[in-house]
Amino acid sequence: MPIERSATLPRDRVWFWGLLGLLLWAPFPLASNRNFAIAILIVASQLILWGSLWAWRHHGLALLERVRLFRAPILLLSAFVAIPWLQLLPLPASVLAALSPETLAVSVGVADTLRISLDPSQTQIYAALSFAYWSCFIAVLLLVRDQNRMLQMAQVVVIGGVIQALLGGFLFSVGAEYRLFFTDVVHDRVKGAYVYHNAMAGYMELCLSVGIGLMIARLGDETVRHRSWRSRIAAWAEFMLSPAMRLRLMLVVMVIALVLTRSRMGNTAFFAAMLIVGMLTIVLVRKSAPKTLVLIASLVVVDLLIIGSWVGVEKVVDRLQETTVVTEGNRGEESIELRQEAARRAIALVEDFPVLGTGAGTFYNSYLRYRTDRPGYFDHAHNDYIEIAADFGLLGLALLGLFVAATIYCGVRTLLQRRSSLPRGMAFGGLMAMTAILIHSFVDFNLQIPANALTLVVIMAMVWCAFRLPRGGQVP
Repeated sequence: MPIERSATLPRDRVWFWGLLGLLLWAPFPLASNRNFAIAILIVASQLILWGSLWAWRHHGLALLERVRLFRAPILLLSAFVAIPWLQLLPLPASVLAALSPETLAVSVGVADTLRISLDPSQTQIYAALSFAYWSCFIAVLLLVRDQNRMLQMAQVVVIGGVIQALLGGFLFSVGAEYRLFFTDVVHDRVKGAYVYHNAMAGYMELCLSVGIGLMIARLGDETVRHRSWRSRIAAWAEFMLSPAMRLRLMLVVMVIALVLTRSRMGNTAFFAAMLIVGMLTIVLVRKSAPKTLVLIASLVVVDLLIIGSWVGVEKVVDRLQETTVVTEGNRGEESIELRQEAARRAIALVEDFPVLGTGAGTFYNSYLRYRTDRPGYFDHAHNDYIEIAADFGLLGLALLGLFVAATIYCGVRTLLQRRSSLPRGMAFGGLMAMTAILIHSFVDFNLQIPANALTLVVIMAMVWCAFRLPRGGQVP
């Protein structure tokens, strides 16, 4: 059923610009991974959401119809976001014993009020932060209603990646070392405004995925045949001066930054996701298969073999073979094997608190009782699946998994059913971003980094919007 059209459209452009600005801002204050930065993100998200709703105040029926189009992802994400608030509720001992006997055993005689969360103050922060992600997801669904805004949002995500890549490259080249917000930052590899190089790699994966989606969109729907060498030269010259070429150069800059993060799983996840989603697209969209295949081949050859060799991709390969703990600046960097050991031991934590976990954001505290004499301190599990299961319980992990699965299904439907290039390109970029993070999450914690989690949620919202983009550029 089409959305009821109105003589005037919601005047929400300022809130759309605010959302774009928030996407650019989020990585800068140490990836928004500090309490003051989280507070800024929460306040900004609420201003954007409620400002957008205010702009729709005279379009009630259209607003309800717009929300109805996305009821499945909204309900799934809402259920997941509600879990931290449930974990904060005071509960009778009988109810807590039914939901989490281990929590009751730990809390009796220690906590004044019985709750599911073992660290209510930390769970309060995560509850508000999760609601901020939810707010931005809803805001994207309301604001991105036409192809022009979809294109602008995708471009801003790419620009954000380029800014971080250039900043990281500059700080790395001068060997910057400084103390910021009580944190020692050593730029011994490309980190941008991040502290942790693997988190920077995760952000590059997201921005590169959207950029490649834009490249797919710019391939167009028609094949142009050149009958003479002159027309081929003219077409090549036109391409060299085109926006597509500028976008290609931006991708090159971000690939260089990704390689220079020296992130083993970051680089592996990016190229694996590109190949997986690329092959899926070629199978599903046979009409554009040759052009898609040529683009993916050029990305692999130019970015990995040529540019990667130039900036030192062999160092990433060497790190993939490392099995020991190495020293970085004043800190120790855990090997993949040691991180996997932490994740394996955290499984016992999930087994003890299976339904609703120990409380959002409590892993750093609740994991202490499961530590051994192995070296290293872990404030995160270095495995998003284990950490989400530990903090939110298996129920939370299942709800989030259903939300991701529904978004992947929406992206696949867009590739199959939409004929225009922009929806297909955004579906490609979203699927690639999700695939890369799904792979990377086995050994890192990108979903615990606010800037990365926010960017991923926005990209997932863009996938849903891409499927509903009006044909012919008309705004619903």
